[in-house]
Amino acid sequence: MPVRSGPPEIPARPGRPRQPELDDRVGSAVLELLHEGGPSSVTMEGVAARSGVAKTSIYRRYRNRGELLTAVLTHAIGVPQVPREGTVREKIRFALVQAWHQMGDVLGPGGLAAIVSDHDPEFSELFRAALRPYVDSLVERIQGDSDAGRLRPGLDADGVVSLMIGAYLGELVRRGRVQPDWLDRTMEMLWAVMVAP
Repeated sequence: MPVRSGPPEIPARPGRPRQPELDDRVGSAVLELLHEGGPSSVTMEGVAARSGVAKTSIYRRYRNRGELLTAVLTHAIGVPQVPREGTVREKIRFALVQAWHQMGDVLGPGGLAAIVSDHDPEFSELFRAALRPYVDSLVERIQGDSDAGRLRPGLDADGVVSLMIGAYLGELVRRGRVQPDWLDRTMEMLWAVMVAP
């Protein structure tokens, strides 16, 4: 999985040396609050209360809520991984797992609700910016395989990726959760459209 371990990597600010354990507690608190109540619940006060880290210590690490959210989201999402081995289908599935992970494990219900409603545009843009490398990687992979003849020629790679992301959200709206087998069912349905005749 692309989730990184350890504290968020942000530029060191003047003052006392960093304490990774405090950064871990703050990052965990941000993600918990985001999952439960969406970005509006991620306030400096809320993070301090949830993490047990003094608000002054949080402000020494992050100038404001936006910087805090950016650091935690960027750290939690990580860097897209590209497998070197496997079939075209396996590589696309791997990239899709990473993208769905961001929605389910990083955002959670509270964060997804905020993205769909766009009631916090600053947060929505922060998340989209952090997710963009995954989406771009998936589009490029599908487009490259289409151009090389390994997938249907002229395939609308951007449209296919939107359908893949939408499949997650649609299942969540219909059933309240996304079962583990839904990813493979989605791949099976879309593969019929994607594969070269």
